[in-house]
Amino acid sequence: MGTYGESKIGLVRKVNEDSYYISADQDVLAVADGMGGYVGGEIASKTAVKAIAYYFENYTFTAPVQLEKAVQYANSCILSKTMIDPSLKGMGTTVSLVTLSGERAFWAHVGDSRIYLYHDHKLQQISKDHTIVQVLLEKGKITEEEAESHPKRHVLTRAVGVDRNLLVDSGIFQIHHGDRLLLCSDGLTSFVSQEELCEALGNTALSEREIINTLFDRVYENGAKDNVTAVLKTVE
Repeated sequence: MGTYGESKIGLVRKVNEDSYYISADQDVLAVADGMGGYVGGEIASKTAVKAIAYYFENYTFTAPVQLEKAVQYANSCILSKTMIDPSLKGMGTTVSLVTLSGERAFWAHVGDSRIYLYHDHKLQQISKDHTIVQVLLEKGKITEEEAESHPKRHVLTRAVGVDRNLLVDSGIFQIHHGDRLLLCSDGLTSFVSQEELCEALGNTALSEREIINTLFDRVYENGAKDNVTAVLKTVE
């Protein structure tokens, strides 16, 4: 049992705009999916995970508000870079962040990367996508089936590094021995179904690395049109 993360460029993109972070103690996990052009997205996601890593070297992480502050700090760091270099204006990133303390997991989230909990043979999406399509779904304007192929399914309503006034979702959930936590960019969830995710995470014969490699193989079989990143932890 342990923790493993990996990021790949995919078959279409020329730059990997995704980043991830796993702390030395494996109790702080983050995934960021950048946006904003050839260089901007890569800078935004790397800036975000570095800011989060730095933040938790100095502050505790046993409350949702602290995770919100960590993401807000990442937001400020990205905005500062755009002030120094105006050519980077418009860059931003998603951030999905989880910290672990005893039998509790704390989370914070902005964008359309995702946080999943696999518990008792069931897969639960902890985070909510901040996309135009999610808004349309909640209003009953489109169906789940229509959402999968909607032309604006990747258009974000919130991102880190775009606006000073950033709203961050956060919360707490219980974790138990053997549970699995998955943080991933939409480069995974756009090409692998919920059923396939659930089946892979439920395979206790495979290590975290083997599970991610299996899921990434599926992404590449389906075209890998985006960067793909995942961090997987099995709760001890």
